[in-house]
Amino acid sequence: MRDDDSLFRKFQRALALKGNIRILLIDSIVGSIFYGMLDPIWQPFVLSLGASMAVLGGIRAILSLIGSVSSFFWGRCSDNMGRKPLIILSNFLRASAFTVCLAAHTWHLLILYAVLMGLSASYMQDNPARASLIAESVKRGERGTAYSVLMAFSTAVSAIAAPIGGILAMSYGFYIIFYGCIAVDLCSSLLVWLFIRETVKRRANKQTGSLPQKSWINSIYEIFRLESHLKGFYAGVIMDSLSWGIAGGIFYGMLVKVHGFSEYQLGLLSTIMLFSWSISQIPIGKLMDKYGRKPFLLASEVIGIITLIGWLFSDNFLYFAILQFPYGLLISTWVPTVSAFLADNVPKESRAEAMGRLQALRGIISFPSPYIGGMLFDSFGFSAPIIANMVGASLAFLIILLFVKEEK
Repeated sequence: MRDDDSLFRKFQRALALKGNIRILLIDSIVGSIFYGMLDPIWQPFVLSLGASMAVLGGIRAILSLIGSVSSFFWGRCSDNMGRKPLIILSNFLRASAFTVCLAAHTWHLLILYAVLMGLSASYMQDNPARASLIAESVKRGERGTAYSVLMAFSTAVSAIAAPIGGILAMSYGFYIIFYGCIAVDLCSSLLVWLFIRETVKRRANKQTGSLPQKSWINSIYEIFRLESHLKGFYAGVIMDSLSWGIAGGIFYGMLVKVHGFSEYQLGLLSTIMLFSWSISQIPIGKLMDKYGRKPFLLASEVIGIITLIGWLFSDNFLYFAILQFPYGLLISTWVPTVSAFLADNVPKESRAEAMGRLQALRGIISFPSPYIGGMLFDSFGFSAPIIANMVGASLAFLIILLFVKEEK
């Protein structure tokens, strides 16, 4: 019995499963059930309300822009007010956004959904308050493990849930999934309120007792103040985001319009991509630590271009399913490498500021991409957004190759 107990404790230590991380793991698993179902059915839902591909891209663009800009300020507010209140507020904003979806009978009301979801700063990314809570809940040497464990479990559950979401949508309609998302957001708020230990204290001005104030104009200016030795890196990453929003941001919608794929088929495609992403992420991380960051930034762009060429010439479900494997690989190769490269090349005292700057710049500059992709699709057909995406990915490859320098 003692041996079993000792083994279990070693397992917990190895995965940094302690304190807040255990609660966040439960939260991630439960949340991924319905949010995993959401991904493959969202674009068909928008199209079912009479939206064009340009409108679909426009809604995504609004969400991305608001989410990117608000993320920069969510972090500052959470530093002043604490992590828990901001996480709970983010959950309520997401639940409110899905309440709007329940009432929507035309696509016009989904603009309000995009605004609310964008303000939550937690769609397709971690809210800064939650990301900070994770980092502050473990020792410095355990942070990578904590992030990886939460992401691995979340991705695995989403992979299983995605095709189930397609079946539910086909059998009972889209709204059952929206009800599920509302329920998990409310449950998440309850978990955070009852069981999460706050990691920062509310800051107050010693003289006035109020929260410290900082110029919003100065904060916005700081977003655009780039480190001189990283300008090539910023340019390459921003070009990548700009190009992949054009086709990648409306990919499922294009498959529905051109090939008539069902929600179940889209769920299977999502599962394959997530499976590829989850199983390749840890090996890629170890290879990246051994051989450096730049080779994997370049490799991700090459894999992406190969995937896009495959999309361009595919005409049935099997081909698109096979191409989801490199699609997942390009994500697992790109996402951790960008973060690691930036962390390696900025001092500790300004690292969080640099991370926030990159996220904000990517969102501000690339937010029109899905709308542009939708307009290209409506005007010229399936191949136009993919070709535009391919040109952008090629430019990103050249920028990284020529202007990104990595110290060995």
